[in-house]
Amino acid sequence: MKPILKILTDIVDQDVHEESMEVALPVINLPSGPVNPLTFPSIRNEDDDRIFQVIVMSLAKAYTDLGQKQPEGKDKTYIANSLADSIPRKFPSIRLHEIPLAFENGIRGKYGAYYGLSVVTFENFIEAHLMSESREQFARSLPVLAEVKEPDSEAKFNTASSNAVKLYEEFKSGKDVSLAALIVYDFLFRLGMIQYTTAEKWDFVKEAEEYLKVSLSKKLSKTLDKNKRADIRLQIKKVDDRTAVDLITNTSKRLALYHYFRGSIVDELDLKQAIEANREKFN
Repeated sequence: MKPILKILTDIVDQDVHEESMEVALPVINLPSGPVNPLTFPSIRNEDDDRIFQVIVMSLAKAYTDLGQKQPEGKDKTYIANSLADSIPRKFPSIRLHEIPLAFENGIRGKYGAYYGLSVVTFENFIEAHLMSESREQFARSLPVLAEVKEPDSEAKFNTASSNAVKLYEEFKSGKDVSLAALIVYDFLFRLGMIQYTTAEKWDFVKEAEEYLKVSLSKKLSKTLDKNKRADIRLQIKKVDDRTAVDLITNTSKRLALYHYFRGSIVDELDLKQAIEANREKFN
């Protein structure tokens, strides 16, 4: 089966987990000082929105510490989205609080030389951190962890509903909603509110591929660094040969959500009321 078929299957028959419905706090407070990060739950127990926020915050600090200007617009969103997708998948044992620590040590050369900041560079920082001696010391001093209390189904639904309505309002006002789009897509898909024909889903996949190629090509034209250009060309190749399955799938879902939102605006849909009418499908 070709990778593109997996992309379409993911969009049609997605199995949404309850953890992805949890909502991040408006302000992310990470511990400072001599705190063992391993005393916190692994990233597998964190909701997607919180992961996004911590990564965005960590990236901002890394660029600021280096005295470099942060990537703008779609470039910044692309890096944050890619890392939010890849870090939990590739490094499920890492704690959320270790991400800024890994980035901080990485940009200071504690894991060796690096050439430019890219998605691959930040992933390498995470991998190096997990293999570092300092993390082994954290593990040796790890106390017995207290059991993490999960919010009940009603609390998860209420917070997910609130976030969906908020994102819808932000979309209507013209704000960039790409960072939280996947979470809201998953929620509305689970409720059966986002439904498209197979042909329409293929169209979203093709649109996602074209969008990624254009975005990456523009980024390539503005990039002078040799290593960064090589990374971008590799990303374009993966999109072109459809091996960038996760990236294409997630972009397709975002486009599908935007299409749903636009239709809802035309129909003057009361999203909050519509979500409440489908509450029983959440359980």
